[in-house]
Amino acid sequence: MLVRTTVRLEESLKKSAEKRALEENTSLQEIFQRALRAYLKKEAQKQAKIIFKTLKLGKSLDNLTREDFYPDPEL
Repeated sequence: MLVRTTVRLEESLKKSAEKRALEENTSLQEIFQRALRAYLKKEAQKQAKIIFKTLKLGKSLDNLTREDFYPDPEL
């Protein structure tokens, strides 16, 4: 569904977009839609970035066994 809206642009930006639309044999509307989609996708990727920071805490614990956690009970 398309909706109508008004956007105020710098004159040079509009002229450049119109020129590109003519070169690509497409509409100004399509140029703006592609540009807005690309911008929103880029911003969404920035927000989705998760960074895990690690600290060196000494001896590695990735090779522990069950016996390291549960020693034999004294009977």
